[in-house]
Amino acid sequence: MVIHLEDRWFRQLHDAAHRVRTRHYGKAPRYRAHFIGTGGTRNTKSFRSRRDAERWLVRTEVAHLLDGEA
Repeated sequence: MVIHLEDRWFRQLHDAAHRVRTRHYGKAPRYRAHFIGTGGTRNTKSFRSRRDAERWLVRTEVAHLLDGEA
C-alpha cells in the first residue's frame, strides 16, 4: 500500500528550505492525493485544500484496510 500527497504548485529543491513554483501554480486544484492498494489498484483525486486531501487519504486507507479483513 502506497500513500502520497503531492503539492502541484511548488516542488522542493535539493534542500528543504528552497522550493520553486511549477507550471501549475495558481491553476486547478493544488493538491493531488495518490493511493495504491496492495492489489495494484490506483486511486487519484485532486483537491483545493491540503486538509481535504489528507481526509480523503485517511478514509480511503481505512476503507481499504476494512475490506482486507472481510
